[in-house]
Amino acid sequence: MAQVGLLEDNARIAKLCATMLQYAGHHVVVFEHPQACLDALTPGMVNRAARQLSILPVDVLILDLHLPDMTGIDVLRSLRANPYTQSLPLIFCTAATSVEVENALSVAPRAGFIEKPFTFQELLSAITSALAKKGE
Repeated sequence: MAQVGLLEDNARIAKLCATMLQYAGHHVVVFEHPQACLDALTPGMVNRAARQLSILPVDVLILDLHLPDMTGIDVLRSLRANPYTQSLPLIFCTAATSVEVENALSVAPRAGFIEKPFTFQELLSAITSALAKKGE
């Protein structure tokens, strides 16, 4: 199964999502803050040489677009600007407006999208789809 990263600031939603994914056999890494996610996924200048030979700690990232301290769009732009994470499969899991979702999809057109509230099946389907796109 997959290593799934989850950037979600709502602890109840993060726990629910992680529980669903673990039940389906996935390993979940929950990031509570945008900077913690970026620090884990994008190497600093000192670690770049070592990181080139390693793989990312997640196969797919579920990203909320409404976050504290930094918007999900800012996180998305940082991920897409970094050569290590520019092709990381993403799933937007959000209650954002359609304009915000369209803006995010303009930065990452291959990203998946599930709207809160979501079902177990919608979540699993989004993971399956994102992982299939990774292999294309």
